[in-house]
Amino acid sequence: MYHARKIAAAVAVSALLASSTAFAQDQQKPGPDLVVYTGTGIPTDFADALVQPFSDYMQEKYGVPVHVQTVPGQIPTVWAQLQTEWPNPSGDVYWLYNQNIRAGIEKGYWLPLRDKFTDDEWAQFDPEAMKTMDTQGYTTPMEISAWVLAVQNSVAEGRVTSMSDLADPEFAHRITFDSALSVGSGYNAIAAAVAIRGDDWHTWFKDGKFDEDAARPAFDMVKGWAQNALTLTQGSGSIRPLLRRGEALISAWWWHNTVEEISSGTPIHIVEPKEGVVALVQSGPVISAKTKNPIAAVEWAKFVYSDAAAKAAQDVGYLNKLPRQGEPASPEWEEFSKNAKFLWVDDFRDALLDPAYNQQVLDLYNRVVIQGQ
Repeated sequence: MYHARKIAAAVAVSALLASSTAFAQDQQKPGPDLVVYTGTGIPTDFADALVQPFSDYMQEKYGVPVHVQTVPGQIPTVWAQLQTEWPNPSGDVYWLYNQNIRAGIEKGYWLPLRDKFTDDEWAQFDPEAMKTMDTQGYTTPMEISAWVLAVQNSVAEGRVTSMSDLADPEFAHRITFDSALSVGSGYNAIAAAVAIRGDDWHTWFKDGKFDEDAARPAFDMVKGWAQNALTLTQGSGSIRPLLRRGEALISAWWWHNTVEEISSGTPIHIVEPKEGVVALVQSGPVISAKTKNPIAAVEWAKFVYSDAAAKAAQDVGYLNKLPRQGEPASPEWEEFSKNAKFLWVDDFRDALLDPAYNQQVLDLYNRVVIQGQ
């Protein structure tokens, strides 16, 4: 009887150990599915191009061909959705604006990335871009977005030189720029007006209050552009057809989209404003702290910097993807960046988008730029 009990106990212990080992092994394997919110435009095309290579990579490394579901959407909408869904977000990985990521750090929304890279790997990221993003090791820099003027070839070379040309009567109702009420790029016009005027925008933001009197001159300049506009656009989807049909002679637009449009045959050229090119450092993917598939989420956040991802970026025309040290940039970006005078406006946009001020900013924008008051 004693021996029977001893044998039974040994079998039970053995079964428990086997179960624990199997559980530990399962913990080291990714789940089969990953949901990635990708923003819009080229980043979505880039993410879509990585779905199969990533699945193959995960099959080889873990024996699990992880399927990535990419979910495109305007970033402000996705950010609002995430906050509404929390603590049960529908996504595992997100592409968001830097200020969204910083706000999410304070709320405990993310898993840090810094400890997922070796020191040598981390050192390959551009240190100035890291500093500008200020995402505290939760993300890495992905791209530089630069705002230029897309000008019809029917407009003489050299005729347009500045963002202030958006107010030129010669181009009345033939210019466009994005509305800040619709998309984040709409804030670029305010930044450009500040640059032209030489204003100190820091005086606009004091103790949680937005100083309308200090900001008003720059907003008035943007109002002049709006009054001269064919329309205020809502991102690339509304800019492209106006340029293709020749209805817009000048459109303020992202450099990489303009290059893509030129390559598709639209007869336009790029003008780098003489006051400087408004530019931003955009963050790469951030991982939800509530991800249901943490191993795959971390692998995805690292895979976007792989050799396979570099090739995919070239294939989809992700021209402004910021390369890591030793990784080649696109020839187009190399040529553009060595000549462009960049105006880094990350801090200014962060202030405009700060929840403490944003509604006041948009109220003034609506009254001055949209309503013309």
